[in-house]
Amino acid sequence: MAVKIMIVDDSPFSRTLLADIFSEGNYEVIAEADSLDTAVEMYNRKKPDIVTMDIAMPGHDGFEVSRALLHNDPNVKIILSSSMKDYETEMQAKRIGIAGYVQKPFEAAELFSVIDKVLSPDNLFEELLRTGLEAFKEALSQNITRMAKSPLSFAENSSISEPYISKGITSIIGITGQYTGTMIMDLSTETSNNLTKAILHRAPKNSEEMLAVVSELANIIGGRACSMLNKKEKALGLRVSPPSMFHGELAELVSPSLKIEQSLAKTDYGDIFLGVGFKKGATLWM
Repeated sequence: MAVKIMIVDDSPFSRTLLADIFSEGNYEVIAEADSLDTAVEMYNRKKPDIVTMDIAMPGHDGFEVSRALLHNDPNVKIILSSSMKDYETEMQAKRIGIAGYVQKPFEAAELFSVIDKVLSPDNLFEELLRTGLEAFKEALSQNITRMAKSPLSFAENSSISEPYISKGITSIIGITGQYTGTMIMDLSTETSNNLTKAILHRAPKNSEEMLAVVSELANIIGGRACSMLNKKEKALGLRVSPPSMFHGELAELVSPSLKIEQSLAKTDYGDIFLGVGFKKGATLWM
């Protein structure tokens, strides 16, 4: 059965252009609208599966029309289309509850990919769960090999079923994007000192320098892994936040809100614990 589309755009040319693109795939344009009132009216009459929404329209812009549609039906799936794509615009769209965002001019394959993922978001999440830890393991392996000149081997992956007790120094990185997540890198003080010495080609001057090196290493690993996952699937839009560092007394790490998959890396300088977990978000982006 064809996916039913409603196009909201004040430009007849743009509506025709989009309709022509949709004709290339298994999509049926069942309604068009050029204002807030006609958008709500046509949505209630036709009940489309997807609404494409232009931002720049006279009277009420795409954000206002989207709010009206979502107030009318919280389950409406809206994909914003605009020649502009910047951080503030994306954040505003996400706060409203818009499901996707594509930038003009776009190709049919790009638009179809967003629509398919909006309609089947669980597939993208399941793929991230399946490949996420492997991407972070690859990033850890690449950077330890390059920066510390040490080969790596990994223990078998497993889930954290009980609270994990830190070995001494823990880096925690928040992950944002289509899905939120956490990366945990944990190692002993001895391993941290050994790694720092290998990376700097000298002993660390003090504990602060050692912690700075470990923090930056975690940041590089997290950023590299997210880049690899984004390259494979642009809709993820994953980004990392600066690492939070914990050290000193042995800490108990607990994550009640998401399932953490873990692996242990064996290096010439000591063991490195790596844990990664994700939970579902609400929107899909390209």
